[in-house]
Amino acid sequence: MSKIERIKAETDGLDVLPELLRAAREGWETLSPDHVGLLKWYGLYAHNTGDGHFMLRTKVIQGKLTLDQVETMAGIAEEFGRGIIDCTTRQCFQIHWIRLEHIPEIFARLERVGLTSSGACGDITRNVVGCTLAGLGHEEIVDGYATSEAIHEYFLDNKLYSNLPRKYKISVTGCAEDCARGLINDIALSGAIAEDGTRGFNLRVGGGLSTQPRFARWMDVFLTPEECPEVIAAMTGIFRDAEENRKARGKARLKFLVDRVGPEALREELERRVGRPLRPGVQKAPGLNGDDHIGVLPQADDAYRTVGMVVPVGRLKASQLQGLGDLARKHGAREDDALRLTHQQNVLLPWIPAENVDALLLEPLVQELTPTPTLFQRGLQTCTGKEFCGLAKVHTKGRAVEIAKFLDEHVRPNGHGEDFRLHFAGCSSSCAQHQIADVGIEGVLKKVDGEFVEAMDIRIGGHLGENPKFGDVVIKKVPNWELNDTLLRIFTLYETHHAEGETFRDFAARTEPQWWTDELTPVEEPVA
Repeated sequence: MSKIERIKAETDGLDVLPELLRAAREGWETLSPDHVGLLKWYGLYAHNTGDGHFMLRTKVIQGKLTLDQVETMAGIAEEFGRGIIDCTTRQCFQIHWIRLEHIPEIFARLERVGLTSSGACGDITRNVVGCTLAGLGHEEIVDGYATSEAIHEYFLDNKLYSNLPRKYKISVTGCAEDCARGLINDIALSGAIAEDGTRGFNLRVGGGLSTQPRFARWMDVFLTPEECPEVIAAMTGIFRDAEENRKARGKARLKFLVDRVGPEALREELERRVGRPLRPGVQKAPGLNGDDHIGVLPQADDAYRTVGMVVPVGRLKASQLQGLGDLARKHGAREDDALRLTHQQNVLLPWIPAENVDALLLEPLVQELTPTPTLFQRGLQTCTGKEFCGLAKVHTKGRAVEIAKFLDEHVRPNGHGEDFRLHFAGCSSSCAQHQIADVGIEGVLKKVDGEFVEAMDIRIGGHLGENPKFGDVVIKKVPNWELNDTLLRIFTLYETHHAEGETFRDFAARTEPQWWTDELTPVEEPVA
């Protein structure tokens, strides 16, 4: 048994709360070293500095926030997080610089407005993600938000599922295009309509990224909204009981169980656990790609609009978050649905009366965050990076801002595609999802003149959609000082060789990885 599995067997992650509250009174140094990692079950990650500061992640089901929740999160970030709050690719909030003595007050504030950090991290069911525009603007097949809430409530603080082999991610999308990136989640529910007109979800399982990425596999199962919590619980039980997954942490995700037994055998076991046959899946399904929801968007109720804005590298000032809440109130939005967080670390203001949109667009904060971003601002994603994370090899957020500015200054947009995606991950864990980006950057280390320096592997051609593909590594260990020029060469190659009207994504799909490698590898001059 590995050390982590031994610790979890001795102390359930949800049982660490009394020790956490004691350490809040007596000092973080009094925590058992074995239990520092268990604080993740309550959303707390220790900073890589080891000086008593933590990151706190707060769940936001499908990214939907009330006005009270917006103002509460802004207040916590301002008072306890040095005025900064990060938006994540799982529609959550993260606040750094948290000290344990402030946790009782923070938890009390979260509870008052219906938010929680329980299960936000750790080997447990994480935040349930879904369509950013659920109930608003899509041609909605089924209410994915209601199903997400039901799943969230079923698993919240449920000790039957609090010691899983590894983290466990669930995506629920009821819209026609499936924008919630279900293909890279452990559980993917995507809206579908059965032949008899029943509205529900197709089930896929076993998606995930990191060093051995997989797309979620088709299970040939259709579920009604009412069935989802029970069946997902049964699937989670199969994963929980898979002892083989606990032998090596690098092979612990659900995707490896699917690799071993296959979807057909997994389906049989799922039916055995729920005690009845499951309806076959609906073969005609959405493309599983999704829109980024930036700009002024129509809603199903034509009296309202949603305004989607880019948050550069997902990092907001607390004052900006408070400002977004103020704008929602000022321009007549609904207090019970004031802000939405997206999968690309951006924000939406829904329920803006159509007659108020022009005035909203003139607000300085809206112009700063902008619903009309530049090409490289729009699809930019980053992880926390070396600034706080002990796994990261390189700094990401500040550098990504510099990269986007450089590329916007030097690359002339010419058919690249409005939703071009540039993702920058600090390590192979892929928190920035660099494997599904048009251009994905992964931080590594390279030895130069006897010293290790920050360097990057670059992938090209990742995307979701009808024929999903993980990006191919085309050049390795680019020193950090050569990164901008290497990226510029990539876009120059596209500009020089693409067909008329061909997007970067389409060009990359028909171009062999070796061609990129040959073109991008520096030619070494012969030694005289």
